[in-house]
Amino acid sequence: MSHTVANLTTQYETMTTDDASLVLAATLLVMNPYSTSTAELIVSEISVGSGGTGTVVWSCGLNRTPRALNSTVTVPSTTNSDTTSYLIYGESWYTYTPVVISTVIPGFAIPDLPMYESLYMVPRQSTSIPLTIGTGSSDVTCNYPSSS
Repeated sequence: MSHTVANLTTQYETMTTDDASLVLAATLLVMNPYSTSTAELIVSEISVGSGGTGTVVWSCGLNRTPRALNSTVTVPSTTNSDTTSYLIYGESWYTYTPVVISTVIPGFAIPDLPMYESLYMVPRQSTSIPLTIGTGSSDVTCNYPSSS
């Protein structure tokens, strides 16, 4: 899911909150046939300066609170550059509940398995992907600069 949400986002030049909602919802489709009831996603744009520190420019979450604006994110050391660059940061959380073993061996239960994955990708169509408010209602929560 982390790869899908980041990959889809990097294909935009600009993005609205409606677009972000669509990308996050479409990302859940990769989980088919598994349940998505425990899936949580965040996609963020990170600004990386010459110090190599990542700062959240905007962030949208599905079933999870998005990252706060201007919060810092640890980025790979190879992203350090002389100029400001931007990365799309996809994150996913999923709790997998194994069902087969408990049906095969009654009374035997394996605890839920929490999973987390994250991935950075570079925007493909532009140097950054500004996020602006959309026109429709959305089931995602976004944090973005009010001047966007």
